[in-house]
Amino acid sequence: MTKPTKKELYLKALRNQEFEALTWAPNFDWWYQVNKKNNTIPEKYQGLSPNNLIRKVGGTIWRRVGIINTSYDKTIKIITKEKEDLEEVKYVTPVGEVSTVHSKAHDLSETYFLKQHLINKVEDIKVVKYIVEGTHYELDLSSYYKEIEDVKEDGIVLTCLPPVPYIQVMKTDIGYENAFYFLADYPDEVNDLINTYHKKFLEAYKIASNSPIEIISNGDNMDYWTCPPDYFKKYAIPYYQDVRRILHEKGKLAQGHWCGRTSKLMELTKDCGLDIVEAITPKPMTDLDIVESLEILQGKVVIQGGIPSILMCNQGGTRQDLIKYVENLLGRIGKRKGFILGMGDNVPADADFERVAIISDLVKNFNKEVYNFVPE
Repeated sequence: MTKPTKKELYLKALRNQEFEALTWAPNFDWWYQVNKKNNTIPEKYQGLSPNNLIRKVGGTIWRRVGIINTSYDKTIKIITKEKEDLEEVKYVTPVGEVSTVHSKAHDLSETYFLKQHLINKVEDIKVVKYIVEGTHYELDLSSYYKEIEDVKEDGIVLTCLPPVPYIQVMKTDIGYENAFYFLADYPDEVNDLINTYHKKFLEAYKIASNSPIEIISNGDNMDYWTCPPDYFKKYAIPYYQDVRRILHEKGKLAQGHWCGRTSKLMELTKDCGLDIVEAITPKPMTDLDIVESLEILQGKVVIQGGIPSILMCNQGGTRQDLIKYVENLLGRIGKRKGFILGMGDNVPADADFERVAIISDLVKNFNKEVYNFVPE
C-alpha cells in the first residue's frame, strides 16, 4: 500500500479526517524575513529557501500566497509620500480625503507600523465607504502556481483573504483605542461601513472559490478582548457563515487566523462556520488549554497551533522547558483527529531556531510510538 505524503496527511487533518501521523507545520515566515534581512540566519541554514528550510528541519510546509489583486475606481486617487521614517498614503475621492501614516520601527525588524488610521472623525467614514465600494478584485494565480510547483507533496499552499469586517473597521480603519467610542457614538455610521465591507469582502471569497487552492484563510488575529463573545455572535458568525457557504459550494475549506486570546470564544466556535482555527495560542501566553479546547469543539472544528512562541526563545525558557511542554501536550492529545501541531502564532524573529528541529524530532518519536508511521 502506498504511504501517504506529508501533503496528504496535512489535508486529511485539515478536512477533519482520520490520519496516519500527526502533522507539525511550523510558521516561521517572520523569523525568516527578519533574519535574512539582517544576515543572521544560522550558518547551517544559509542559502536555503523558506520551503527548503522547512524540509531541512523536518517540518511540513505551510505556505501562504496572495491570489487576489486589488484595484480602485479611477475616481479614487492614491498619493504616497515618504519622509525619513514615515510613509503617508492619501486617498483622494469626490467625497473627501483620508490618509494613513506608517512609521518605521527602530528594532531588528525595521518594519513599518500603523501610526495614523484612516478614520479619525465621523466624516471620514463616508470617504472610507466610498473607497470600499470602489474597490475591485481580480484573480492572479501566478504566485500559487510557482509555490505549488516548489512545495510538491511536502505540504500545502493556502491564501489569506479579508478578515471579519468588524475587525477591519475597528482595528485597522479606526484603531481599537477610538473604535469603541465611535461604535457607541455613531453606531449607524460604523455598522453601515461594516456591512459595506461585508458585501465587498465576500466578492473576494467568491473569486477565490473558483481557484484550485484548497484552503482559504483570513487575517482576523481573533481575540476576545477586542471581539468579545457578544460581538463575535453579532459580527463574526454571520460573516463566517457566508464565507462557509461560498467556499463549501466549491469544495474549499474556511480557516481563521486566531492568534490572540480565544478561550472564551471556543464554545461559539464549534458552530461558527469555520472549518479550521489556526495559530491557536495556549498557556502561558493566554488562558487557553489546547486539550480542553479540542473537547469543547467536539470534533466540529480543527485546531492548528499549540506551541506558545515564547517557548521558542531563550527568554521564555530553556530547550528542556520546551521539550517538557511538547511531550506533555502530545501525551495529553494522544491519537485523535482534529489537531495539527503549529505555532501560536509564529516563530519569533529572535528565536533559538534549533527549537524548530527539536520539535520535529519530538513529533517524529511521537508518530513512531503512537501511529507506527513516520512520514518522509
